[in-house]
Amino acid sequence: MARYCCCLLILALAQAVPAKPALDRRIVLPTAVTPDHYRIDIVPDAAGLTFKGSVQIDVTVHQPTSRIVLNSADIVIDSAALSGAAPPGAPQPVAVSYDQSVQTASFELGHTIRPGTYTLSLVYHGKIYQQASGFFALDYDTPTGKARALFTQFENSDARRFVPCWDEPSRKATFQLTATVPADLMPLSNMPIASTQALPGGLKRVQFGQSPKMSSYLLFFGMGDFERVHRTVDGVDVGVVVKRGDAGSAGYALDAAADILPYYNNYFGTPYPLPKLDLIGGPGSSAFFGAMENWGAIFYFERDLLIDARISTESDRQNVYVVVAHEMAHQWFGDLVTMAWWDDLWLNEGFASWMESKVTDHFHPEWKIWLQTLGDKQTAMQTDSRVGTHPIITPIYDVLQASGAFDNNITYFKGAAVIRTLESYLGEDAFRAGVRRYMRDHAYGNTVTDDLWSEMDQGSSRPITQIAHDLTLQAGVPMVNEISASCADRMTTLSLTQGHYAIDADSTKARIWHVPVIVATLGGAPESTVVSGTVARSVQVSGCGATILNAGQSAYFRSRYSGAGLKALTDSYASLAPADQLGLLYDTSSLAYVGDQPMAGFLDLTKKVPVDAAPEVLSALVGLLQRLDTLYDGLPRQAQFRDYARGVLNPIFARVGWDNIPGENGNIAILRAGLAQALGQFGDPAVLAKASQRFASYLTDPSSLDADARRTTLSIVGVHADQATWTQLHSMARSAKTELERGELYDLLAASEDQGLAQQALELALSGEPPSTIVSNMIYSAAQRHPEMAFDFTVSHWQQIAPVLEPSVQAHYVPSLLDTGSDLRLNDKLNAFAALHIPATARQDVHQTEAIVRYRTMIRSQRLPEVDHWLN
Repeated sequence: MARYCCCLLILALAQAVPAKPALDRRIVLPTAVTPDHYRIDIVPDAAGLTFKGSVQIDVTVHQPTSRIVLNSADIVIDSAALSGAAPPGAPQPVAVSYDQSVQTASFELGHTIRPGTYTLSLVYHGKIYQQASGFFALDYDTPTGKARALFTQFENSDARRFVPCWDEPSRKATFQLTATVPADLMPLSNMPIASTQALPGGLKRVQFGQSPKMSSYLLFFGMGDFERVHRTVDGVDVGVVVKRGDAGSAGYALDAAADILPYYNNYFGTPYPLPKLDLIGGPGSSAFFGAMENWGAIFYFERDLLIDARISTESDRQNVYVVVAHEMAHQWFGDLVTMAWWDDLWLNEGFASWMESKVTDHFHPEWKIWLQTLGDKQTAMQTDSRVGTHPIITPIYDVLQASGAFDNNITYFKGAAVIRTLESYLGEDAFRAGVRRYMRDHAYGNTVTDDLWSEMDQGSSRPITQIAHDLTLQAGVPMVNEISASCADRMTTLSLTQGHYAIDADSTKARIWHVPVIVATLGGAPESTVVSGTVARSVQVSGCGATILNAGQSAYFRSRYSGAGLKALTDSYASLAPADQLGLLYDTSSLAYVGDQPMAGFLDLTKKVPVDAAPEVLSALVGLLQRLDTLYDGLPRQAQFRDYARGVLNPIFARVGWDNIPGENGNIAILRAGLAQALGQFGDPAVLAKASQRFASYLTDPSSLDADARRTTLSIVGVHADQATWTQLHSMARSAKTELERGELYDLLAASEDQGLAQQALELALSGEPPSTIVSNMIYSAAQRHPEMAFDFTVSHWQQIAPVLEPSVQAHYVPSLLDTGSDLRLNDKLNAFAALHIPATARQDVHQTEAIVRYRTMIRSQRLPEVDHWLN
């Protein structure tokens, strides 16, 4: 799943491999009865936002029992009966009771049944939601009026809102779905339609083929006025499904899927096992996720699937390709082989995040995707070094905690970075062989992470289990320290130790890791070693001069150089490979912010970045300067810093210019947009004047700007809008031609740096005018520049805002509004809200946000004076 969220638990760990969570603490279903096959029949009422359903569940009873318990939430079971399947008998009615606290339904049989096979038959009804969870509706505008489409979203545990079921990942079964729908609409599920029957009243009854054995959260149903474009790829019918009128924007994703499927078939050594694969687009957005890997029927919000030549940028094109790659990787990592429980969610998400980059780099090496993901690794390390972090493999005891495990920074970003660390250490071929064994041996089954390490270590001269345990079972960021370096006879000898990078000293008790390290002198051959603990490790590399730790930046650790080592690298910065230029920028800035090195070391480095450096390096420089600028907000010396930042960026912007050049690398287009927006943030008068001029031309003639120039121009004028400009943008949002464009413009209205206009946008968000699915995005957009105002607005309007958020995201969304805050008073406000609205067991995001606010406050008071001194 393509998601963003935060996480719920801290696991304080020492050097020893931590124990797995106690199974008896998990809130799970009894094991006496398990499902084998579901026959589901539903009749949705889209207009009334309700549905009727029935299900026959073939079950196996493993031990004598007088009670069957399964998951059910917001469903009323109208009748229930149990019959023997072998030999068959007359169904016997059974009584049902509910436990809403753990979302279960219990069936009291009135007598004890023996082990064997039975069929549980249920008739029930439920509700269709208007947030993207369970069985939900998305409304959108068409030339002929409002329309409504239906979809499902069951991860992590919402299949129980669609059908009473064993809604746990290890309770795999086969599914056959039947639906009665309007004859003029297209129904969708995991499998192709097997039969269609015309019914009176303009209806039809469709039966889909039987699914493979799979987890309940992967079941999918959709219905709407759709179009489907498709082609056959490696014997699979691959399609992109969109609402009517959007087929012209679907080709890019279809081309991407056609690239990726054969690559994955080969890489995993197990061909995609279903007859069809649909990529399904829905309008709007979610505060919780962007796409979901339902087997054979992947759901995407349109911004992650569609490319509209009129408004989609180079960044959009890369994003769509990467998200398509991510969700398709899940068809193996997650769908074919599924984690046994949510502790090991990273087996889905970390691997899909790593695989998305691997396949994208294969087909689009010009995007330098591995360089771009170094920014994700940096983000993960910042989270992983503060209070509120957690191990990749985290104890999950109930559904609420499982929802919190879908956090970008650790489960996704750190997970992917750890996989790359291990692949680099083991070697690509050996690593792939282990993945293939894993897929072969566990197809259609469930695993824990050690099953994967076991496959990797088979016959390996470089076993990885110890390294993997250190990185996945411990929270925190290892750091490799250069203690000394000396050169003799054209060989450099380094003394290295392993330490701990931490923003908060007590963020984790972990202190020792086995860290794979690749060391190289500038232009020399690399050498690899494993560094662990504070006892110095000696390594020799060929050549003399500047020496790079983590050469190529493929491993997950911070590099801390000696004073002489850092000076040598800074002086040789222009000669470093782009990956190592990025690594030095990120490590030096991070160590400077925590006071481990002077801020001057980082600031000196910003002067060393050549104007013709790789666009990925320049984009990172832009982001680092923007981040430092936000820390100056409200302080008198911000103007002086902005003078310096403009001086760094203007020569680069002069080189790339305002307009795309035919045939240029797409990453230059992304750099161009970032430069213009940063210079706008820094108040560059020429950039602001040019953006205003371009906006006026665009209003007269929309064809005057290509998609990239349009997005850049709108972003700058939106942030710096006056009332008249804001009103013009509002008019454009109301009259937008597509849902994709509408969502973009409403978000932009909330991005204004003018507090009064941002307040207008917040009030507009709850006016009923914008689609309800983008309300959370608008509030979050306002929070980026006005965190306290957006937070106060959300608290005072909580009764209106809570219903537009998926239930699973509410505990995470509100703390995220303060992530750009730098005032300790905000933590008091957050805790007051949490005391009323966030359960004590779900406050990990509260703790993380508190740590962020403390960190930003510390930088303003302790590090910015160093910057002021350096600027003088």
